[in-house]
Amino acid sequence: MSLSDDQRLAMYTPQEIGKAIKKRRRELKITQKEFAKRLDKSERTIQKYESGEIIIKTGIIKQIADELDIPWQELLEAKTELKDTMEDNSHDYSFHTLSDVIKALFTITKIKDITFQLACSKPPESSDWTSSLMVDGKGNGSYNADFCLFMENWMNKLTALQNGTISEEQFESWQNETLEYYSESYFSDATPDENVNDSEKCQKNKKKISTIEII
Repeated sequence: MSLSDDQRLAMYTPQEIGKAIKKRRRELKITQKEFAKRLDKSERTIQKYESGEIIIKTGIIKQIADELDIPWQELLEAKTELKDTMEDNSHDYSFHTLSDVIKALFTITKIKDITFQLACSKPPESSDWTSSLMVDGKGNGSYNADFCLFMENWMNKLTALQNGTISEEQFESWQNETLEYYSESYFSDATPDENVNDSEKCQKNKKKISTIEII
């Protein structure tokens, strides 16, 4: 007796299904934001699909497979594991001298979607001698508010770690989840070939998206 579609789907865990969806979506260079629009879902729902937080019904799997231009059975059979986000980015940064840090700061402040402001105070005007990069959450940068929300969350997690409220493992897990959450938040001013799928390249109005990498 052949298996029904529901029985076949039950052979896979939500995590396996999510990884298969993510792998195929990235192969086609489709962002989570675009994919959410195609499926008439929220971007957060797509993130939950791909992380295995949601048990996806057979009808939805078939709809997803259609959008990814692949038979749904073939989609589920994809076994290639995606590397952890933290591992993927573990070699992007190398800081051995103060020059390396300054170079990184020069690169960061070139980002157009986050408007950084330099601040410095020292005696005699101030009793403190401090320097900082500031971001106005109400500023013009398209990611200013997101950056400020991230910083607030980061400070809260660091406080919880220092107080022993969360463990090192929980803190590392939060870091990985945060990197994954923002991995589709592309900047607006770079090479389209790296981040735009083939169908978008055929459109007259191409949307440029990419990331700025600190090396």
